[in-house]
Amino acid sequence: MDLGLKDKVVLVTGGTKGIGLAAARAFAEEGARLIITASTEESLQEAAAQIQQATNNQPDCYRCDVTSDEAVTSLAATLDEKYGDLDVLVNNAAGKLPTGDFLNIDSAAWLNGWNQKLQCYVRTVQAFYPLLKQGDGGRIVNVVGTAARNPKASYMAVGMSNAALINFNKSLADRSAQDKVLVVGVAPSGVRTGRWERLTKGRAEGEGKTQEQLQAEIDATLPLGRMAQPEELGDVICFMASARASYISGTIITVDGASTQGVFN
Repeated sequence: MDLGLKDKVVLVTGGTKGIGLAAARAFAEEGARLIITASTEESLQEAAAQIQQATNNQPDCYRCDVTSDEAVTSLAATLDEKYGDLDVLVNNAAGKLPTGDFLNIDSAAWLNGWNQKLQCYVRTVQAFYPLLKQGDGGRIVNVVGTAARNPKASYMAVGMSNAALINFNKSLADRSAQDKVLVVGVAPSGVRTGRWERLTKGRAEGEGKTQEQLQAEIDATLPLGRMAQPEELGDVICFMASARASYISGTIITVDGASTQGVFN
């Protein structure tokens, strides 16, 4: 199936590891003009080499701290000058959210956590929206998480920030429809990435368990008997940004192997 992404200008934030890298590679395979960001030059070079070797498509790489207004607006100006518009924005980059016992997380950690995830997505959309509405209709894909609908006391900040992003996703879709910019969220359950390992470490400490014990408990509850691989999310993100998903906006696509309870996304 031709996804209609050849020569489209695609920006994937946090495109060097895990889900972001998998999505970047999927776009590269479709022939997109791929742009990836990360916080370190080393990770950018490593990811670019992997993508180029696998797809023969060399991505454009930029260091960008998405927790910084100045860094994001500077990148938007750079891409405006170089490309003139943007077809797809994949909001994937985020920092670390606090985990563990609720009573032990102070106000500064909470506020910093919102900037590490929720505000990152808000500022990137605000910065790149003028470029997205230049063409025939841009796409925004927000990578959120099923923790939004699966509250856990030791994982509270993660769930709360993702719940807020689901609201943001729908509100933004309503706002952007007038500009023919489509907005969707892709919500994975646990995916075996480096980020997942860091988060479960903090959660395990909050629950008084070893990380291995917690992981075994999680695996035992999954209907498919395993967690998702990053590539399974990358393919969905790529499809949702494509011409084959041209009448989908405001919704959340849950990619969880039937693990989330309930019938509403």
